Amino acid sequence: MKTTTITLGIFLTLLWISPSLQAEDPVPQHARGDLKSSSSQAPSASSGQVPSMNPPVPAPVPSEQARHSDDLGQSSTVPAPQVQTSPVPSPTGTAEERREQARPGDDLGPSSTVLATQVGTYEQLVAAIRKAHAASEARVEQAAQQEKVREAWEIGKLIDEHVLQHKERADYGKQVILRLSGDLPISETQLYAMLQFARDYPISPPAGKLSWSHYEELLSLNDIKEQDEVAAMAEKENWTRDQVREEVKKRKAAKNEAPAPVKETPLTAKPGKPGTYKIVKAAAGPETGKAVIDLGFSNYYRTSRDLRFKEGAIIEVMPAFPGAGSAPSDLIKLSKRTSADLFTYRAWVFRILDGDTIEAVVDLGFGVRSVQTLRLRGLDAPELVSKEGKEAKEAMEKMLKMADGKISAQILIKTVKSDKYDRYLVDIWAGGTYVNQELLEKGHAVRMQR
Repeated sequence: MKTTTITLGIFLTLLWISPSLQAEDPVPQHARGDLKSSSSQAPSASSGQVPSMNPPVPAPVPSEQARHSDDLGQSSTVPAPQVQTSPVPSPTGTAEERREQARPGDDLGPSSTVLATQVGTYEQLVAAIRKAHAASEARVEQAAQQEKVREAWEIGKLIDEHVLQHKERADYGKQVILRLSGDLPISETQLYAMLQFARDYPISPPAGKLSWSHYEELLSLNDIKEQDEVAAMAEKENWTRDQVREEVKKRKAAKNEAPAPVKETPLTAKPGKPGTYKIVKAAAGPETGKAVIDLGFSNYYRTSRDLRFKEGAIIEVMPAFPGAGSAPSDLIKLSKRTSADLFTYRAWVFRILDGDTIEAVVDLGFGVRSVQTLRLRGLDAPELVSKEGKEAKEAMEKMLKMADGKISAQILIKTVKSDKYDRYLVDIWAGGTYVNQELLEKGHAVRMQR
């Protein structure tokens, strides 16, 4: 009876201990999934095979040379090596205790520099936030520049592959470039540069921190090795595009190489005379079929009296208040001006979107004002996220005499037509300066054939 009692006690003790032993899992939580997934493939003890205790050897990381491949399909992307990391302990305790755990002295990760900044006063806080914002903008700008380089290379590669498929056709490449420049918002000059870029780097675009504007300058060097040499110098010294341009000029001059001929003639335009209009017949609305004044921008004006002028007649306005802008009381008369004087307006710019696009209030005449988004004709400026794009915008602000984003002084614009984005293409004159050509001459934009 005594032996039975002892045996029963041991049995009950084992039942009591067993759950606690099961609760203590010796396998870390982050490794459990690997063991479970591999349990079905592990050799059993009965098979006589002893499972290896050595960890699996990771696959070798491809070398830099192997990373570049002529195959531009799905296989061109090299998978990232698997990296095992230690589990991050979950925060415990109250909110106050967790804040205490995150005091300076702990590993705060990549943001530790920002978090450790002195922000004791409000002024220090503002300065720290501005510094963080500036650092973020710099990272965004760098990423955008690299994406622009990749885009230029991919476009050039696509054109090159297409032309190769039609190599039996003479001058097919020139025809394609010309046609693309009409169907895409990319100039012939840019397309040729992208094509050369892809041919100079046939495997993949170069890795680095140079922008597409830098590479446009480097492409004028015929020696690929020399291009790489100047590119390395530019990265090391953090050169601007203009500095790269000067270095390229020096090297070409040392070789007595004549500069590349300029294929494009300067952009030219002549302003008309504000207050010049044509008589047309309204095509829609209550005035359909009646004579109206074409104000431009798809607007027409009808006076209180029937117009005595014939359709197609050119008229001009006699301002009721000279120098004060147009007014409904302005008088009109038959003019000896020509159609070249049409669609010229006084305007005030109130926002510059980028180096080639503005928003302005346009004086259409007879007291009518219209807010318009206008694209400068014949040029293409860099994207605003790039350094060159910001420089182009700043140059535009100076030419239009805009201070702190305020409205500009009165400028003169002449519209041509609207583009595929429903923006009117314009030529701009500010203080006697032809803004379109000035941006091209200063290198803030490239010519577009439109």
